[in-house]
Amino acid sequence: MHWRRRHWRGETEPPWVWQRREHWRGRWGLRRRLTFFFTFVALTAVFLTTWFTLGAVYSALFGDAPQASGHEGRWWNWRQGAWSDPQFAQARELFGRITGTAFWSGTLAFLLASVAAAVVTRILTRPLVALTDGAKRLEAGERGLRLRVPRANDELQALTVAFNNLATGLERQEAWRRNLVADIAHDLRTPLAVLRSEIEAMQDGVVPLGGEGLGRLHAQVMLLSKLVDDLRTLSLAESGGLGLRLETLELEPFLRGVAEAFAPRAAQAGMEVRLQLLPSRLSARFDPAQITRVLGNLLENAMRYAAGPIELSAIPHEGGVKVQVRDHGPGLSPEALERVFERFYRADPSRTRAEGSGGSGLGLTIARAIVEAHGGRLEASNHPEGGAVFTLTLRSDPPAGAGR
Repeated sequence: MHWRRRHWRGETEPPWVWQRREHWRGRWGLRRRLTFFFTFVALTAVFLTTWFTLGAVYSALFGDAPQASGHEGRWWNWRQGAWSDPQFAQARELFGRITGTAFWSGTLAFLLASVAAAVVTRILTRPLVALTDGAKRLEAGERGLRLRVPRANDELQALTVAFNNLATGLERQEAWRRNLVADIAHDLRTPLAVLRSEIEAMQDGVVPLGGEGLGRLHAQVMLLSKLVDDLRTLSLAESGGLGLRLETLELEPFLRGVAEAFAPRAAQAGMEVRLQLLPSRLSARFDPAQITRVLGNLLENAMRYAAGPIELSAIPHEGGVKVQVRDHGPGLSPEALERVFERFYRADPSRTRAEGSGGSGLGLTIARAIVEAHGGRLEASNHPEGGAVFTLTLRSDPPAGAGR
């Protein structure tokens, strides 16, 4: 259909309309509009000032002049326009000189105001132009972009700082996304390679198809299943779709149950889980299944990377409680303290899941996401007497949207 018909039916616009619009939008940008506006304001101010000033001068010089009523010889005849009095001629000449001076003064003031408006507008809009150019470069995929922050402590400086922070955040997110994809690919590659080699060996008859071989295949499948389940749990926790079932529970029986459930695994590793004496009737509101998973991840981490007894304790805190898991190992390095909650981070890179000594690399990340979904915090630190301490802070009244 011809563009004219589509245009009149409201479906589209003729090409010259949007081309003309883009042309004038480019010509009348913010800088030109502000310059035009300030110049118009200056012109209006000069005109009004000159008008009222000349009006006052005219009134002072001629406001008391009598009309034609027998005084034609002294002033002038209004009906004939005759100027007869020398004093009036002198006043008229004075008024003309004042008018000329006012006109040139107004013209000069208008020109100076126009130049000042153009300069000030350029100064004010320069950061906006830089921000626009930076946004386009950021959209085109350029990273590492930082804009010069204006020296004036105003809204434009705050906007530029916010843009730089946004660029830093995008750069960090892209780096994290690349590393995440690489880590997931790496963590999937190992069990898949084991599965492939085992299956090919069975197909070639090198390894007999029996219970032992199937057991190895089952272990690798369960490893893959755990990794996928951890990724799904992490995604749900960070997106707010975990669906917490909150209950108000006393911590002493709850923590005792967690310690007793984990005691056999700790005993196999030659360790012991100690439950410290808790204040009486100390309670908090949380999802017992999810917090059990959090404490299990913390205890598993302590058993994997530390030695000696593992202490589980709780103390009251402002508006809630603090649950602590402490080990008696070497503690966390400064780098580990900063990165311990990152996805797929391991304090000891030599540990791998193929050796059976590593987890999915998501345990602490999932634990922190679950705690934050409760409206709490999970922090890592080193104990003054040695060992690492993970502190889980729970509120007595989590946000209304935390549960269902």
